[in-house]
Amino acid sequence: MAKTIDFETSLKELEQVVSELDGEIKLERALSLFERGMELSTQLESFLKVAEQKVEILRRQADGSHTADPFDDKNLEAGSDS
Repeated sequence: MAKTIDFETSLKELEQVVSELDGEIKLERALSLFERGMELSTQLESFLKVAEQKVEILRRQADGSHTADPFDDKNLEAGSDS
């Protein structure tokens, strides 16, 4: 049975990997941790892309309609005025 993994769990594990890599460890362990860190990084990027797509879908216009505006810093700043 596949284990369900969420963003927060993956981020916490990545933080632990980075913390361990900051210490003095053997090369074999460092390579293993680096590989796991790259897997987690890819997984986290996927989570963020899905979240970004949901934000695009849910952006609400002033008249209450929804549009799929691209998510970028300009749109974020414009949306904070409402």
